[in-house]
Amino acid sequence: MQYLREDEYLTRQQRALAEMVRRGRRKRSFQLAEHLAAEGGVHRSDILAVTALFLACQAFRRGDAAAVQRFSSAFRGCERSSVDLARQLMRLEAGREQGWLPRVHYDELFSYAWRENRPDILVKASLIQPRDVPAAGWWAEMERNLSLLSV
Repeated sequence: MQYLREDEYLTRQQRALAEMVRRGRRKRSFQLAEHLAAEGGVHRSDILAVTALFLACQAFRRGDAAAVQRFSSAFRGCERSSVDLARQLMRLEAGREQGWLPRVHYDELFSYAWRENRPDILVKASLIQPRDVPAAGWWAEMERNLSLLSV
């Protein structure tokens, strides 16, 4: 019974983090990310990378260049494996949202999932269709123009 309460608590904390990131609340987002890393068994660098990347995306969509630079710096300061995970999770979400990915991103996502033994990503990615088109949209623009994902 204790496990169930802990699981519910962590789920609430994850939802709170998602809400703070959605609102662009930097300080509170990173506080919750640190808390989840300490309490929830989540790898610290992974959750900090994902938090920084999502905050950078929010800032990019708002047109806040200074915030994008701050979050990009925090993102690049994470472990390389965490940066790669965050990038692939963002591509997975973009693909799930639109139902497809450019073939190059699709192939990279599947390669990553196989290499890192992530069947959870493979299952979700299998619902996405590859298309022989160049990357487009705000995410592709952010990747190209800001070199956010370069480490």
